[in-house]
Parts: sequence; structure tokens; C-alpha cells
Amino acid sequence: MPVPVTEAVSPRRLIRDEVFLRLLDAIVEGDLTPGEQLYDAEIEKWVGVSRTPVREALNQLATMGLVEIMPQKRTRVTPIDTTRLRGLADTVGTLLRGVVRDATPLLTDADKETLRATLTSAADKTATKLERDGLLTAGLIDVFVRRLDNRTIARLVKRHLPEVRRALIATPSDAAYVGSLPLLKPVVTAATAGDAEKAAAAFAAYWDKGLQTAVDEFAALEGKTA
Repeated sequence: MPVPVTEAVSPRRLIRDEVFLRLLDAIVEGDLTPGEQLYDAEIEKWVGVSRTPVREALNQLATMGLVEIMPQKRTRVTPIDTTRLRGLADTVGTLLRGVVRDATPLLTDADKETLRATLTSAADKTATKLERDGLLTAGLIDVFVRRLDNRTIARLVKRHLPEVRRALIATPSDAAYVGSLPLLKPVVTAATAGDAEKAAAAFAAYWDKGLQTAVDEFAALEGKTA
């Protein structure tokens, strides 16, 4: 397990939270790849902490579907499974469609400017997958989730979105991003105009196009039809 090179734990965060965030970022961003074995001792050395917070972080990631723990056998990054990904994409997509619908009437002028800036940045063909992930989360989804200000929904998004993000970053090509990009403008146009139903429908089309493409790519790698 080649661990990423980062700084030691920040004293401003609880140790268990720091370890969790480090591992979460490493898994979502692909530094720790699907199926890769995880060893407590290496993680302890990487983050500079004892075994207990490492175990706590791994258990938390397991509840999110990002880590697979087999007691007395192995711990590994959960492989990407197309059946699970399809179901997760549908579930999260339905959740986010409702968020977009309910949050659109609440958007501030600053929120709308962020969405417009996201649309402009999305046209950059030189952007990396990590930069595109940032656009999808901070520049789009987070805007609606934050404005809705519903703790239960925010918690669900925080729990399930990382697994979807990981899959999108891990796709073999840019097809999911490129194919769905033309569908982003209707989302921003409707949301900034305050049309909640149209924004929600546009977001659903944007989300479904990107995720279906991603599922199809992984299915092709597995040699089966999704």
C-alpha cells in the first residue's frame, strides 16, 4: 500500500477526524485505488497517529461503502461495482434533484454568481478530473445543499456523494464529463432564473447522463452489459 505523501496531523482537528479526512481524500481522489489493500501500520506511519484513530476512521469509511473490512483477513478499498454504482447513482440523484428543487427559490445573488462561474469554468477543456470534481461538488452541489440548510439531507449527501465522486474520477475516460457538460447550462439557467421545477429536471438530466456513462464504462471493463 503506497501511501500518499502529506504533512502530519493538524493539531487544530480531532485526530480521528483528521485521519478520516486524509483517508477519504486519498480514496476519492484515487491515491488509494479500488481494491487496494490497506495496512494499519502504514497508515499510522503516514498520518503519524496510533492504531485506534486509524481503526475508527476505517470503520467510518466502511459505513460509507468506501472501505471493505474482513476481520482477521484484510482491509481494502472497496472495488467499484457497477450494480452498486447504478443503484447509488439513482438514489443520490433522486436526493439531489429534490435539493435543487427546494433550494432554487432560496438562492442568493452570491449563490447565482457561483453557479454562473461554475458554468464558465466547466468549459475549460484543460481541467483535470480533480478540478472537474471540484466544480461538481463545491461549484454546484454544495451551493444547493448549503442554501437548503437541512441537516438530515446534508448528512446523507456527505455520506453517499464521495462514493459517486470516486467513481467519476476513476472512469477510464472523460466521456462522462464531456457527455454531460452541455446539460449543465440548463441547470444554471433555470436555477438563476428561480424556476425550481425546471432546474430540478435539468439537474436530473445532467446527473443521469454523466453517471450512466460512467456505469457503462465500468461495465465494459468488467466485460458485461450494465
